[in-house]
Amino acid sequence: MNRNTSDVSIASLQEIIAYTESIVDTVREPFLVLDAELQVVTASRSFYRVFAVAAEQTIGRFVYDLGDGQWNIPELRKLLEEVLPEQKAFDDFEVSHDFPSIGHRVMLLNARKLWRPGNHSMFVLLAIEDVTERKRLSDELIRSNEELQAFAYVAAHDLRSPLNSGLALLQLLARQAAKKLGEADAAKLDIAITSFQRLGTLMEDILEYSTAANAPQRAAWVDLNEPLTAAIANLKHHIESARARIDFEKLPSVKADRAHLIIVFQNLLGNAIKYHGAEAPKIFVSAVRSGASWQVSVADNGQGFNPEYGTKIFEPFKRLHTDNIPGSGIGLATSKRIIERLGGKIWADSEEGVGSIFHFTLPAWDMGLGSSDRSDGL
Repeated sequence: MNRNTSDVSIASLQEIIAYTESIVDTVREPFLVLDAELQVVTASRSFYRVFAVAAEQTIGRFVYDLGDGQWNIPELRKLLEEVLPEQKAFDDFEVSHDFPSIGHRVMLLNARKLWRPGNHSMFVLLAIEDVTERKRLSDELIRSNEELQAFAYVAAHDLRSPLNSGLALLQLLARQAAKKLGEADAAKLDIAITSFQRLGTLMEDILEYSTAANAPQRAAWVDLNEPLTAAIANLKHHIESARARIDFEKLPSVKADRAHLIIVFQNLLGNAIKYHGAEAPKIFVSAVRSGASWQVSVADNGQGFNPEYGTKIFEPFKRLHTDNIPGSGIGLATSKRIIERLGGKIWADSEEGVGSIFHFTLPAWDMGLGSSDRSDGL
């Protein structure tokens, strides 16, 4: 009777082992099951295939001895021997290694610790994902983007001089021939001058966009009221022409690049003025603490836009309004680059015909608001 019971138990255990191994074998990524001593109990079929090893070279061996010690990596040892006993898992540990049988590979390792209730023994599930090709494509994309940015900068920089010369000559011709040209010819000349001016603005915007991602960051403590005030001063003519009113609260101090923050405020305020509705623009700038960040908001009563386009407006050259409103569609894309380089994010909430609120975050440091008193409107 006892023998039969024992036979049944052994058969059941064998069935469980076979069932577990069949599950492991269906996993596409290489997979190891380690015991408490970090010796290999089970390996998936994909592990043998990817690393070109056999079961007799793997099962029962210490994980660091596999493949002539190719997994004997100090960082991995620390994770398996120090981190995993204290925690239940670790994720996306990157291993870049020259493997004897398959050459250079970049792997992501994920581990989970499991306890077997019966005898309180521990198992470690170690999943291995080959991301070599993904990493190569990502590196190529980054390099391609850097080359494209460099080309855009050089092209815009080199075109600026002949463009300005052409514009100056057209303006001189317009002044000298003002009384000699007929109405139709004068109109054509005006169109040519306007086109050159728009192209000049586009070149400047491309230069600004290109440098926003690569220019050195001159991080220092900045009272946000200061770059905001500078941006308002730069927009003085537009503010007066549109009869705009800008109010703002006492803003916090952050660690950032002052010049870049002026660009962000100038773009956001400039858009609020440019895309105003029937009423004169009313703009309010505020800031609130949100976790480990300051959230700055620029609200207006302008034309607004369909919320569906809330992310697209931050793409280069993306404009939602008609061409009768001047602009290159690069300002918001440049602002996005600047804010992301500073460790924040930027987004917009809007309702057509009501207005928009542009928000951006910046990391919060020890220096705070100090006061929430509202300043005088401009």
